[in-house]
Amino acid sequence: MNNHNGVGDDPTSYAYDGFRIKKWNKDNLGYGEAWSTGDVIGTLIDFDRKVISFWRNNKNLGKAFTNIKIGQNCVYFPAVSMKNG
Repeated sequence: MNNHNGVGDDPTSYAYDGFRIKKWNKDNLGYGEAWSTGDVIGTLIDFDRKVISFWRNNKNLGKAFTNIKIGQNCVYFPAVSMKNG
């Protein structure tokens, strides 16, 4: 992350932005619900089905990304991008 790029701004990273109600993987598309203070956001990576899904307060928001890359030398790390203002 730097002053211009965050999680999801690269083809090898995936993000859900509840402020803008979009999913990000280099480009962005509408997805999910707006989040609020106190919400709990969850993420599931299903390596068998090659799918990433997100939850908001125990509600499944559906598949966000499909056919994700898996295999040798492919790892995923949890991350958060934050911006003030």
